[in-house]
Amino acid sequence: MSALKPDVVPDPSDPQQAMRLVAGRLLDTRLDELVHRAVERLWADESEYATSEVSRGDLATMMRKTLALALTRAAGRPIPPDIIDAAVEAGQVRARQRLPLPALLHAFRIDLRILWEAVIDEGRASGVSANESFVEGSVLLWEAVERNTAEMVDAYRTTEHDMALDLDELRHAAFEQLIGAGDGDQAAVREAAKRLDLPADGRLLVVVAEDVPHRHEAGRTVTSLLRSLGLPHYPAWRADELCLLVLLGDRQAEDVLPALHALSAWRCGASVADGLAAVPRAVRLARAVIRSMPDPGLHMLGSSWLAAVVYADSELGGALAHDVLGKILALPDHEREAMFEALENYLYGEGSVREVAEKIYRHRNTVRNRLQAIERITGLSLSRPRDLAALTLAVEWLNGPGSRPVSG
Repeated sequence: MSALKPDVVPDPSDPQQAMRLVAGRLLDTRLDELVHRAVERLWADESEYATSEVSRGDLATMMRKTLALALTRAAGRPIPPDIIDAAVEAGQVRARQRLPLPALLHAFRIDLRILWEAVIDEGRASGVSANESFVEGSVLLWEAVERNTAEMVDAYRTTEHDMALDLDELRHAAFEQLIGAGDGDQAAVREAAKRLDLPADGRLLVVVAEDVPHRHEAGRTVTSLLRSLGLPHYPAWRADELCLLVLLGDRQAEDVLPALHALSAWRCGASVADGLAAVPRAVRLARAVIRSMPDPGLHMLGSSWLAAVVYADSELGGALAHDVLGKILALPDHEREAMFEALENYLYGEGSVREVAEKIYRHRNTVRNRLQAIERITGLSLSRPRDLAALTLAVEWLNGPGSRPVSG
């Protein structure tokens, strides 16, 4: 850049020419001074810089480029290759350094103030600032700084978005490694703790929701509620399910379930894991709960043990139901329904004939006769624990999603 001669006087009748000449003079003779003033003012006014990764030297280097870019644009000169992307670079670098965007915008506003003050001083020294037409030319300076700012903001937000995607990928990879590596893989546990921001040894509610569409509003509703409750969590959408880890802390799992209500439109299973190392097992148990569910809803493993056990192997559960209850299932509809009405209420209640009679509005002798008929047909006794367990598991399978009527 060639320095302007001091005796060059801009044409006062052309405000843009006057502004271009003043901007060029500042660029050629006072850039170092302007950079120093901008750095000192920003460092004093914006506390975010003092606590960030940005050093004074780094700040001065970046400000020199952005100020030079603004002045070059205002002067109407060709932009040198070494500063043409200065504003873009500022947005990218500061985003990676996690400097808040408002603080960076503050820096660009200081650029404008410093440049405007310098333009007025230089214009006064050149004898043109008193002319009203000179103020009209100030639009060149405003446009130059605004263009810098727009380029910086676009670059900052694009970089921030890309960083978020990269972080999401790293977090998802850590979760997949945790699930896929198997129980107790300490390397996978350490990586998951680091990436998911969850303690390795904290109690976790592990929820698996079947067939929730990727990024569905229900998932966002749940994570928003968990955030409002101060519960650290991590959601992972997989091919055909949503897996959700919720750090319980001192809370019980049942206390957190209301915040998950939005997921109850799908079949959801939940289990508690004692630390990240137990998450793979908890995911398997939650899936076992789902396999036992005939309808949508959210079920804890603790309230679904029998169904989860019998549906852990649906073929085995079906064989059990066929062997234990096949002869009853082969009865005419009205007889079969009457027997199952008595049996289910007996098994799911307190095991009392009186209670069942009151619940189904039948005489106690009628209920007793139906239960005795079940014992006679199946060859099992409701008073014998092993037989009672077999009957209960068979009924659980019949009430599940994969059961079919079987004939004897």
